[in-house]
Order: sequence, then structure tokens, then C-alpha cells
Amino acid sequence: RKKLWSVRIGFKFLAFVRRSSQPCRFATMQSLCATRVARAPVASHVCASRHPLGNHRRSWQPTGPVPTPSGYVRFMDVERSTGTLVQSRATASGVSNPAPVINAAAVSPKTLKVGSYVVGWYVFNIVFNILNKSCLNVFPAPWFLATFQLCASATFMVAMWMTGIQRRPQVSKELLLALIPVAFWHTVGHVSACVAFSQVAVSFTHVVKSAEPVLSVILSQVLLKEVYPVYVWASLVPIVAGCSLAAVNEVSFAWSGFNNAMISNLGMVMRNIYSKKYLDQFKSLDGINLFALLSIISVFITLPAALFVEGFKGGVYQWGAMADAATASLGGDFVMFMRLIVGSGVFYHLYNQFSYMVLGQGISPVSFSVANVLKRVSVVVSSIIFFANPVSPLNWAGSIMALLGTGLYSAAKQKANDEKKNAPEFVPTTDPLEEFCESDPSADECRVYED
Repeated sequence: RKKLWSVRIGFKFLAFVRRSSQPCRFATMQSLCATRVARAPVASHVCASRHPLGNHRRSWQPTGPVPTPSGYVRFMDVERSTGTLVQSRATASGVSNPAPVINAAAVSPKTLKVGSYVVGWYVFNIVFNILNKSCLNVFPAPWFLATFQLCASATFMVAMWMTGIQRRPQVSKELLLALIPVAFWHTVGHVSACVAFSQVAVSFTHVVKSAEPVLSVILSQVLLKEVYPVYVWASLVPIVAGCSLAAVNEVSFAWSGFNNAMISNLGMVMRNIYSKKYLDQFKSLDGINLFALLSIISVFITLPAALFVEGFKGGVYQWGAMADAATASLGGDFVMFMRLIVGSGVFYHLYNQFSYMVLGQGISPVSFSVANVLKRVSVVVSSIIFFANPVSPLNWAGSIMALLGTGLYSAAKQKANDEKKNAPEFVPTTDPLEEFCESDPSADECRVYED
């Protein structure tokens, strides 16, 4: 009996050790185990431990579903969005924090698609600016070139609609009437930018065009009654200071080019304001189709104006003589001259289409704004290298300050928009006496209330 009693005591001691190493063993510890399972991203059956003294194991399974917050990854889950494998390892004490094993070679197809679109957007924009400026150097007809580029975009989009590559938009009379003022300001912004490119360097024009947020904040508050916080206004200071520094020692500086670049900013800001004002009800119209319709309408606005301002300036046809002079400056190579014109139109449409394709991937406005700033930086640097424009250190400092200020403004505006969305809705309260007086103005209480 003494031996049997000692054996029983030994088994009880082993059982105590086992209970100590498995806190989720018994029903009295179910709440603790549920807490651990909810905190650690592992499956519920992992809440068990191997006995340190042998292979015999017992595990407690919860009788009901264990609450697992959304956002945690369970044991051996595969994140399909990124293609990475996540595993969770258990320690001798039970459960532990997950140990992610990430396959660095696996890249999301969406990431590759967005990256390829951004690269195409950058490359096509750089090529467009180089071809556009090269063409304007030998053929200083910015109105003709702007009209041709709009015609190229319209032709591209009509071909895409006819072949079924792009979904054809549903155009109504109301939509056309709403698009006319937007297309007018789109025309103003595009034509004045081409005129500015013909008068000053590409790099300086893009630095001035980075001041577009300044006009956007001012005109949005005046026309749309949008009130921005102080930090949004403060983010405009480096933009203004950078543009001022960039213009101090600019070799190609000309007031006409600076003014046309600012008019381009005005046109693009007014285009965005009128789009927000008149096109919010047309939710089915996507970005690339909107750009196509604006290009088509802008052709009918730009062509008569181009013929009047430039084509028949002084009552004499000018474009023919200008084309002959351009061909002569290229050594009589008419094919090269046509390549410059056609190339500027093709790459104008391609870089705009790729920008809308990037937006169509659902990236955040801040990410797109940062990408746009980097795009402008790449255009400025590439144009300086290609055309060998002399740039002083002060010009470099001003250009960098203005471009970084544009990114700072984008982040500040996005923060203001998020605060506006998350702000509690204000519900105005009404005075009961005021409601009573509206129903019976002749009452004595209402006379006292009015006094």
C-alpha cells in the first residue's frame, strides 16, 4: 500500500507539472486561452503544448468559436494580395508572436502593373517635352502644335472606341453642355503651356507650373467657398519662394513666358474647379474618357483661334512659310520635321493616357501627387541635360524648393480632406420658442421674443 500510495503521489506531481506547463489545459483556464488565441494570429488548435517529459499530449479545444479580430493572419495563411507566405511558430510555453517568413521574390501583379504604368508615364512625358521643345525651336508655331496634339489625342481615342479597346462613354446633351466650360479652360491651359515652352526653357516652365497649387487654394476658396486650414496655406510658402529663387538668375527668363506659364496654371485650376462643379453628377464617366471628350471639344475651340491668331496672322497664311523655314533649318530633311510634329502629338496622348491609367489603379491622391512631383523633377533634369541649359546653384535651389513644396502641399491638402471627412456632422438645434413663433407670430410671447 505504501508503494502504491507513493506511485499515486508521483503521478499527481507529474500531473501538477503538466498543468503548470499548459495553462489552457482545463475549463477553468478557457478564458485565458481564448485571450491568448485572440491576441496571437494562430489557429485555435495551437493552444496546446508538448509535455516536457514524454510524447503523451493532451490539448484543450475551445467549445465555441474563438473571436479573432479582423486584420490578423491565421496559421499558415497565404496572403494572396502580395503572394507571400506567413507562418506562426509555437514555443514550449504554448503560443508566441508570429514569425513571418516572406518570400522576397514574390511581387504582387498589381504592384508590377502600377510600376510599369508609372515608368511609362515618366518616359513618355520626358520624350514629349524634348520633342515638343525641339519642334518649337525650329517651328515656332505653338498654336499649330497645340491644335495638332489635341487632334492626335482625339484620333487615338476614337480609334480605341471603334476597336473596343476602351469602353465608349454614354454622351448626352446634358453632359456636352457641362463639358463645354471645362473644355474651354482645358484649351486655355494647354495652349498657353505650349506658348510658354516656345518662349522660355522647359525646366523653367515646369518650375513655374509647380506653382499651380497657389492658384488652386485661392480660387477654390473664392469660387467654391472651400476653407483650408492654416497648414495648407503655410505649405504654399516654399512653392512661392522656390519659384522666386528659380527666376532670379534664369538665363532664358522672359516675362511673356512666365505670364503664359501662369495662365496655363490658371486654366488647369479653373478646369478642375469647373469639373468639380459640373461633372460630379456624371459618375459613370471615367478619367480617360473625360480626357478624350475634352480633347475632341477643345479641337473645335482651338482650331478657329489658331487660324486667326497664328495661321492667317495679318491676313496672310503663315504656317507654310514657317514650315519651309523649319525644313531648311533641319538641312532640308522634311521627314525629320514631320517626325518632330507627329512625335509630339503621339507622346502627348501617351503620357496623358498613362497618367489616367495610374489613377485607375486606385492609388491614393497623395501617392499620385508624389509621383507627379517626381515626374516633374525627372522632366526638369532631363531637359537640362538634353538641351544643355546653364543653371546656377540658386536656380537649382529654387527649383528643388518649389518642387518639394508641391509635394508638401499635396500631403497637407490630403490631411485637410481626411479631417473634413472624419469630422462629426454638425446638426443645428432649433429654439422651441422660435418654432412656435413661426406658427403663430401674433402671440404675446413672440413679441417679447422679437424685442
